[in-house]
This record gives sequence, C-alpha cells and structure tokens, in this order.
Amino acid sequence: MHISFRQLFTAVLFTWLAVVITPANAAKEVPYLLTVVSKGDLTTVNAMLASGASANAQDEDGVTALMYAARKGNVDVVLALLEKGGDINAKDHGGWTPLMYAAKKNQVEVVKVLLDKGADPHVRDGYGWSAFGLAAVSGFSQTVDLMIKHGVDVNTKSDDGKSVLMHAAKSGDLATVTILLDNKADMSLQDSLGATALMVAARGGHAAVVELMAKRGAVVDQKDFSKWTALTWAVKKSQLDAARMLIIAGADVNHKDDEGTPIIHLAVDNGNADMVKLLLENNVNVKAKDQYGLTALVYALKGHKPEIAKMIKDAGGSY
Repeated sequence: MHISFRQLFTAVLFTWLAVVITPANAAKEVPYLLTVVSKGDLTTVNAMLASGASANAQDEDGVTALMYAARKGNVDVVLALLEKGGDINAKDHGGWTPLMYAAKKNQVEVVKVLLDKGADPHVRDGYGWSAFGLAAVSGFSQTVDLMIKHGVDVNTKSDDGKSVLMHAAKSGDLATVTILLDNKADMSLQDSLGATALMVAARGGHAAVVELMAKRGAVVDQKDFSKWTALTWAVKKSQLDAARMLIIAGADVNHKDDEGTPIIHLAVDNGNADMVKLLLENNVNVKAKDQYGLTALVYALKGHKPEIAKMIKDAGGSY
C-alpha cells in the first residue's frame, strides 16, 4: 500500500504529539504551539489541537496563541483556535486582548472575525487604551470604520481624557478624522487640560484637519482651561498654515489668554515674522497690551527683532 509523504509526516507528527503533549512536557507544548501559530501552519495547528494542545496556551508574557494568530492576520488559524475554545477576550500581562493585537496591526479581516464572534471592543489595557483607540492612533481608518459599524462608541476616551478624535487629529490622519466626523464624533470634547481635537490639530500644524473640522462646525474659539484657543496654539507653535485656516474660519485674532497675553505678542515673542504679517493682514489690534501694559512693539524692541518692530510700526503700532 502506497503511503504519501504527507500521510507519513502526519502519522509521525501525531505519534510525536502523543509523547510530547503530556503534563510533564507542558512547558515544551506552549512555545511550540505558539511558534506554529506564528508561522500560520494551519495543518500542524489543527493536529496539535486535535491531540490535546491547549488553544489557550500562552508565553511568559501572557500572550496567547489566539493573540499570536490575531496580530499575524491569519484568519484560518484564529478560527481554528476559537473552535477549540480559545478565549476571545483573554488578556496578556499588559491587559491586551486578541482584538487589540489585531487592531494595532490593522488586521482588518481578523478584527471582523473577532467582532463577529463576540470580542468585547470596550476592554481597556493597563494604560486605558481600547482596541478602537489603538487603531485610531495608528491611522488605520478601515479598522476604525469597521469597529464603528460594530457599535463602538465613536466618542470613546482614553484614561487621560483624550477622545479617539483627538488622537487622530494629533497625528494629522485626515482619513480617520473624516470617518469619525462622518459618524458624529463630538468635536467639543475636552481632555484633562481642556484641549479639543481642533486645538490638538492646530498645534500640530495639521492644516487640512483644521480646515475639515472648521467646515464641519467646530467652535474655532473654544477655550482650554488656560483660555487658549486653537489659534493661540497655532501661533504659539508657529504653525502658519493652521493659523491661516483658523483665521479664514473666523478665529478671533485679538483673543487674550487667562494671563492677559494677546495672540500677536506670542507671535512676536517667537520671532515669527510671517505669523506677525498674517495677523496684521487680518486686523489684529497692534496697540493691544498684555497684563503688564506692554505692546507688541515693545516686545519686538526688547527682543531685538528689528524686522518685526518695523512691521508693527508701519501698521500703526505704538509703545
């Protein structure tokens, strides 16, 4: 009777498994199964599971076989492990679940399978991150969209009070920001310092995101807890394009923070002639004074910025 190499290999494998997978050899079982899972070797995975290997085998960090398969994006192996009792909501020592591993690696098909099979998308790790947040901060718009369609709260916040929209805005991820806004993400939400997603985008210089959010109705002059607006942040961080977009959207160029410092003073202090020029072109009050009674011209002269001082003088600035 002819025996193929594959049949012979399978027979030898099962014989080996019968010897190796015993309580005394449990330590050998775990790393080998995880290695096989990592390689996506479905045939061997099935053979090991059929011979008694635990679908919940894990490494020293608590990373289970299902987590290995999830981050590799191997749908068939994920399904095989689930069929044999793999814990879909298991956590490793850092609090990560299989869904988090899949989301962080943008394994869209695995994310879909896990969600369809009942994975909890609201679980958080030790730092307050959910799978949804991990996908958003990584710029994986397709995964973000999929999770929203599975009922994830679009206004989910991490433990520091930052919404998913804020994280996407910080990275300038226009595609993800668009998806979040299309699904009614709240642009007025504030983090622990009072910052909004618009402020985060502005200080990062993400002009396209600023423009989109302004067009979608963001309150451009909303203030953080220091009474800084998005424009204050853009000027302070010398983000010229973002500042321009905010001014076009109607931002108040004469706003003062909680200490009484006008925006133009920040631009002068930074030595940013282009920013000063932008503000002057948009009717900033060149005679405004800070809490100490100092004008922008005084700032320029004290800071030895002759070019800016001349610009302010020519615009009617005074001491």
